[in-house]
Amino acid sequence: MGFDDRTRILLGDAGADRLAASRVCVFGLGGVGATAAMDLVRAGVGALVVVDFDEVGESNLNRLYFGYSDEVGKAKTAAFSDYARRVNPAIRIEAIGSIVHGAEASMMIPGGCDFYIDCIDTLNPKVNLMAALARLGAPFTSAMGTAGRIAPERLRIGSLWDTSGCPLSTAVRKRLRRLGFGPVGESLAALGTMGVSMPSAFDCVWSDEPPVPPAMPADGSVPGDTVNGIRVRAVQGSAPFVPQAAGHILASVAARRVLGVAV
Repeated sequence: MGFDDRTRILLGDAGADRLAASRVCVFGLGGVGATAAMDLVRAGVGALVVVDFDEVGESNLNRLYFGYSDEVGKAKTAAFSDYARRVNPAIRIEAIGSIVHGAEASMMIPGGCDFYIDCIDTLNPKVNLMAALARLGAPFTSAMGTAGRIAPERLRIGSLWDTSGCPLSTAVRKRLRRLGFGPVGESLAALGTMGVSMPSAFDCVWSDEPPVPPAMPADGSVPGDTVNGIRVRAVQGSAPFVPQAAGHILASVAARRVLGVAV
C-alpha cells in the first residue's frame, strides 16, 4: 500500500488530496509542537512551515516526538525535517530557526498557510503571536499549559475565555485583554467599559489538571532574573503523556479545519 492509502480510506480521495495540497505552520517544536508537526506529516499534509530556534537537549528526550540521544545538539527544525522526510520523502518543509520576539511576532508569520498552530511556551512571544494572528484573521489554534501534568484525559478543546485551572491560560487572557481583545459575544457595554475592540474566541487545547509546581534552578539563580542575557526560568516537570496528547489533538484540529470539518 502507498503512504496515504489508509488516510484515503478514512477521508476519501478528495480529503486526502486536500491535505496534500495544504500548507500548515507550527510555531514551537517542543513536546507539544513536535508531536503536532509529525502527526501532520503522517496525515499527509503536503507542506509545513516549522518555527523553532532551539536545539534538541537531553532534557527533551522524555517527551520530544522525534527526540533521540543521537540528535542531542541538533537544531530541532533540522531533526524534525530529517524524520519528516523519512516518513514522507515528498513533503515540502520550510524550517525557520528563529525565536519569536514579542514586538516582532507579526513579522514572523509566514504567508500562504491554510492553518497555524501555536505551541510556544514563553508568555510574551505567545501572546503577541496570538494577537498578531487574530488581527490578520488567520485560522489558528493554541496550546496552553501541559507541563507538570500526567493525565491526558483532562485535556479539553475550547475558547481561551472558558478555560479554568490553567495558570498559563489565565496569564494569556490578562495580556490579551490589555491588547484590546475579549471574548466573542461580550456585551457592547462591557466592550466600552474595558476598551475591548476585537472579540475573538482564541480556540485552544488546555488541561484543568492542577500542575505540579516547577523546581527552582539548580544553580541557585532566581526565576525572572537575567543571567548572561538569558532570562532565568523555573524548571517544569514533564512526561510524554500530556504534551504529546495535546499535540495529537492540535494536529487533528488543524487537519479538520483544513478539510472544513466541524471541530
